[in-house]
Amino acid sequence: MSLRTERVSSLIKQEMGFLLSKLELPAITTVNKVEVTPDLKQGKIWLTVLTEEEKVEQAVLKVVNSNIYELQGEINNKFEMRNVPRIRFLIDHSEQYADHINKLLKQTKEE
Repeated sequence: MSLRTERVSSLIKQEMGFLLSKLELPAITTVNKVEVTPDLKQGKIWLTVLTEEEKVEQAVLKVVNSNIYELQGEINNKFEMRNVPRIRFLIDHSEQYADHINKLLKQTKEE
């Protein structure tokens, strides 16, 4: 990633964390990572939902996606750039996967 895309990703992550705190989400949700394409036209926002239930994750995604136009508008107004990335939300399962791997390693070590 170039320095510019890293800066834009960082600023979007910070702003989106603030904007998501204003929404009434069914679980605690954090912005884990933001990926922006080199041409700054597309952006993926990876959310971590602190729950074990898939239903709650989908409910969070539904709330966020139902407010995507307002969130995109806030991002567009905040950044004075020619191309402001068009955002898309995804659920990040990396922590759950890492937890699963740690459990398997611990189980293997005990055997």
